[in-house]
Amino acid sequence: MPYVSIIHRASCLDGIILIAKTMLELFIELTNQIFWVGYAQELASSNPALFQFEFDEFLKVYHYEH
Repeated sequence: MPYVSIIHRASCLDGIILIAKTMLELFIELTNQIFWVGYAQELASSNPALFQFEFDEFLKVYHYEH
């Protein structure tokens, strides 16, 4: 999962890392409620490109709303 390695490489930016982890956790919780528990993890391993696309869309909507 590319976003995890980026988060670890940016360890000096604690605030950004916290936000990224929180947004990922929110995305996982949301997909657990909409689809089924484990959907995001399953998608990340079976189709990483689609997972990244869906996560990016989630972030775009979140930032648009706020």
